Amino acid sequence: MTENYRLALLRVVAGLFLSAGMNSDDSVIERLPRHVRNAILLILRPAESATRRIAAMVARHLDLPEYVKPAVRKPGNKGSRKKRGPRAPQFCLIDPRKYFHELHPNRRKPHRKPKPSGSTDPQIQVRIAGFDGAPDFIIWSEPKAVLTPDDDVSATALCRRLLALKLALEDMPKQAKRYVREVAKRKAAAPGPKSVPPLRMGLPPGYRRKYIHIVDEILWDCHCLVRQEPRPPDRT
Repeated sequence: MTENYRLALLRVVAGLFLSAGMNSDDSVIERLPRHVRNAILLILRPAESATRRIAAMVARHLDLPEYVKPAVRKPGNKGSRKKRGPRAPQFCLIDPRKYFHELHPNRRKPHRKPKPSGSTDPQIQVRIAGFDGAPDFIIWSEPKAVLTPDDDVSATALCRRLLALKLALEDMPKQAKRYVREVAKRKAAAPGPKSVPPLRMGLPPGYRRKYIHIVDEILWDCHCLVRQEPRPPDRT
């Protein structure tokens, strides 16, 4: 059953490679238009989440090994080390955690600078009252540039995520072994954030109530299978 979902995700990833202009060889595009990057991210996040759940389902047939803490490497002669080529990106098997402000009451929210009310002049005035009550004027001679969907943005990290997802889907037994080792490591860890399961509780990352792409249905099916729950009615 997992093979059908794996092949479906490979077809989705092939479409993302085509949208990004990447080849099957390990080519990475440095910059992409903003609208192309956002469109790829809209599909990439659910695809990554579904791949993690496929790896978890394949790992059910593997025995849980005993976790052995890796030995500390001794510092050696730096001159004798061989230079290695660029490593292939590794797929992340851990779901990103949800952020709850109630658990971090002392964390400050990012401070936003005051924005002037709609003015298209090259010089924008912002009125700020001084301590004596007299109004002062600060002139911004260079207003912020207006962002457009066609602006080029950095896409190196996005392309590496795409490549890591493709490599993971092509070698799912390897990802299942990595997942089993990660579960054993977290069971042997002390109570805390590093001891929680790799897959988070609740709805999966990238979940959307309204389906806008085939990857949404794949994610929902994989999530129900990994939780061993009957699939609820479609939420389209």
